[in-house]
Amino acid sequence: MKLGADMRRRTLGKAFVAAAAVALIPGCQSDDATVASGDGRGERGGVSGGRKSRPKSEAKISVHPAAGAKDVPLNAVVKVGVTDGTLTSVDIRDDDGTAVEGQFDAGKTMWTATQTLSGETTYQVKATATDAKGRTATVEQSFSTVVPTAVLGTDIVPLDGQTVGVGQPIVVKFTEPIKEELRPDLERRLVIECSKPAEGAWHWFNDEEVHYRPRRYWPENSTVTLRINTLGATNGDGAWGIKNKVKTFKIGRSVIFKVDLRKHQMQVYISGRLARTIPVTGGKKGRETRSGTKVVLERRTDIRFRNEAIAAPEEYDLIAPYGLRITWSGQVLHTADWPVAHHGRANVSHGCVGMNYENSEWVWEVAHAGEPVGSIGPSGSERAT
Repeated sequence: MKLGADMRRRTLGKAFVAAAAVALIPGCQSDDATVASGDGRGERGGVSGGRKSRPKSEAKISVHPAAGAKDVPLNAVVKVGVTDGTLTSVDIRDDDGTAVEGQFDAGKTMWTATQTLSGETTYQVKATATDAKGRTATVEQSFSTVVPTAVLGTDIVPLDGQTVGVGQPIVVKFTEPIKEELRPDLERRLVIECSKPAEGAWHWFNDEEVHYRPRRYWPENSTVTLRINTLGATNGDGAWGIKNKVKTFKIGRSVIFKVDLRKHQMQVYISGRLARTIPVTGGKKGRETRSGTKVVLERRTDIRFRNEAIAAPEEYDLIAPYGLRITWSGQVLHTADWPVAHHGRANVSHGCVGMNYENSEWVWEVAHAGEPVGSIGPSGSERAT
């Protein structure tokens, strides 16, 4: 009997252990299901903390230039876009940590940089977006820009802060020759603002120099600002603009010179009114003063004239106390006391327009560089304007 009781106790103990083992198996399966991924299929590897892994955002972010891009042109437009989502932030910074400015479109699906890139610079890009369910996507990458082989610079006339006449052209001379097909882009980068309405146009004199002239004249007593937005501009041969410039100059009162060598006189109009009529002498036969409209290039004092300079047969070495240069080839409005008997009567000079000391001093004082000078030659074939 005792043996039978022992047997029954051992049998019941085994049954209890087996039942407990069966009860534990569903419990282990329940723990696995608790850490399944968001797609419901479940994951057995890399499970941490018994938490569900969050489903991936459907928002897809794209960046131009591409990740790791090198030698990116300075005129490349940086863009960050997203599909199946909305951009929440875009942060692009250069080597110094300075942020690149840009703006979102209305739907915040595209961000576009509004400034030009700098040369030899690495830019770090970080962008975030959310999908329709509020899930976040993030992109972090970088790109680097081209190293310029030369700098595309500019020299500007008039000088910053200068006061000039109403006929003054704006002269922009580039340090590199500009290919013809690239010139329209350079013109668009030269922005002119005038405090009073003034129309005009650019004209290329050669592959390095472009001039802007007002259609008629600049409005007197106005202010002109030239913005030279050459940062990111190229001549196509490795030279790039590396910075922008701003030049501002003033237009003085209107002073216009009208020379009529048929009558041997020059009239000076100030702010539209005749201020003075001056007896003059112009170029004699064979040395006629050029007709047409020019502008004062510079104001000079104590100008020396010698016959050797123009290969004249007559010998002379003379000093003019006052003068206004109107051509680089040598035509000047200047003091000429030596032929004073011919002033208002005959043309006896070698091409310049001469007048007496008193009138030349007055002319010099009222004029700025850029004043228009209209000339009518002895034949009267062209009109002074």
